[in-house]
Amino acid sequence: MKQAIRFCVALCLMSVSTSAADELQWNIRNVPRESVTVIAHRGAGYLAPENTMEALELTWRMGGIPEVDVRTTKDGVIMMFHDNNFARILPDASEEAKKKGLEDLTYDEARRLDIGAFRGAAFAGQRIVSLEEICEALRQDRWRRVYIDVKNVDFRLLARATEGLHEQIVLATGKDDEARRWRKMAPLSGALLWMGLGKATDEDIEERFAALRASDFEGVTHLQIHVRFNEDGTTMPSESCLRKAGSELRRRRIEFQTMPWGVGEHGDRVDYYRRLLDLGTAGLSTDRPDVAMQALDEYYAQPLAGVWNVRDHIPFEEVIVQAHRGYGNAAPEGSLESFEMAWRLHMVPEADLRMTRDGVIVSFHDTNFARILPDAPEELKKKGIEDLTFAETQQLDIGAFRGESFAGQRIISLARMLEALGGHPDRMLYIDIKQIDFDVLARQTLGYHPRLIVASTKYAELTEWKRVAPRSRTLHWIGGKEDDLARRLAALRDVKFAHIDQLQIHVSIAENGVFSPSETFLRRTGEELRRYGILFQTLSWTQGDRPETYQRLLDLGCASFATDYPQETMDAIKAYYAGKEQSR
Repeated sequence: MKQAIRFCVALCLMSVSTSAADELQWNIRNVPRESVTVIAHRGAGYLAPENTMEALELTWRMGGIPEVDVRTTKDGVIMMFHDNNFARILPDASEEAKKKGLEDLTYDEARRLDIGAFRGAAFAGQRIVSLEEICEALRQDRWRRVYIDVKNVDFRLLARATEGLHEQIVLATGKDDEARRWRKMAPLSGALLWMGLGKATDEDIEERFAALRASDFEGVTHLQIHVRFNEDGTTMPSESCLRKAGSELRRRRIEFQTMPWGVGEHGDRVDYYRRLLDLGTAGLSTDRPDVAMQALDEYYAQPLAGVWNVRDHIPFEEVIVQAHRGYGNAAPEGSLESFEMAWRLHMVPEADLRMTRDGVIVSFHDTNFARILPDAPEELKKKGIEDLTFAETQQLDIGAFRGESFAGQRIISLARMLEALGGHPDRMLYIDIKQIDFDVLARQTLGYHPRLIVASTKYAELTEWKRVAPRSRTLHWIGGKEDDLARRLAALRDVKFAHIDQLQIHVSIAENGVFSPSETFLRRTGEELRRYGILFQTLSWTQGDRPETYQRLLDLGCASFATDYPQETMDAIKAYYAGKEQSR
């Protein structure tokens, strides 16, 4: 699944009663196009026989995610089928046969049914598909995702049948308790909670949200509201209700989806899909994925109206501050202490990863110990992490060179970093890979991929990482002279910035305040990145401790900062947004 990428560092959880002024600042184009999903209801049930492999394959080729319904046969085989009987699918069958359900047939009996003929000759010959066939299709391509709506299948049986594929599966349910139960059984999987069925009022949605808040939305990773478009163009629930719901869900890092009802005859009103995107939906569930894809592509091709400004389009809480090397100017760089300091201040720490001689992944930046251990023997200073075992690294004091207040800090393992992430769903981590095998890293971080942002200056590395961990995010950092940057951006443009979620440009500022690269270059780069839905980040190598640096970069459209001065940076951003409040 093109995972919904939400660039939020939540300082607080916003309720559905968020002020309209803040909601209007946010637009779905603030996140990458690739993270906005199109979910094909019952496969691509209008374009191909519903809940068939033909429908699934068609959806995957289009770049969407199929949603399928599963039931269990009389002999315990999980198969893909929606209805509780065969009356609609087999209109010419005997009355007795039409009254039966899948649970009344064995697997062999179910496979003999033609479930496409009722749609016409072009659809004839399609058969009911087993869950195992779906799983095999998922195994062939780890980028493939599927939503599974369980009709009468025991969750334990489903979890066992899909073992090893949970990261590629999202359970779809209309019941809060089922979402919680499934996530406990399959924590690497997602759970979509749908509500409304096209007839929910604003009060109905608020009542459901109030109940979910009581459990802190436990188990819910995606939430889908069914929206009815009335003949007069109004929606049910209202646009205001939908916008507020989306705002709260983004704060909670839950993907906000909508499923439109009454959109043309078969969901073919492109303008209605655009309206839902304007309201902040990050997922469109539809019987017409082709039309939804068209609407999505056209929507992202259009620039945001008016003169673009970070402060007017992105809420303060969604501006990411990356604490370079943890919180390296206030605590030993790359240490657990530095990471915890960054997280407490609602920032995202960055860790540089290397592997010890005995295969333990740890946080350490330099190629050797010369800078970190200035008083060590020359032989040790020349060594790198790869020359020591993990146990040997634990004997090193990596903080003492910064002074007595930093003494005693130890190199930490990746396992310890992940432990610190666990139990804190708002925490994220940037990872700069120095010399780690991507397959090894992907396996060791399984279950944490959506909370990792892998950074590299090598485009090929980001492509490879997306292959092994498609639910993770990526940051491509580039530096150098303006001409060099222009050439690198041109190369990325040729591949349409594929596999890049965030792009960081290194900036130098002279004493007279002149930027390199120039302000014009930075502004135009930010405009282009927004068209591609990519977060624009900068790292200031000079004057990084000055508030005016960040305020100028915010004016140029930079919505994220990597910094060695995270507290100063955050204070500057707060002051920038406070200026807006004062001008109201």
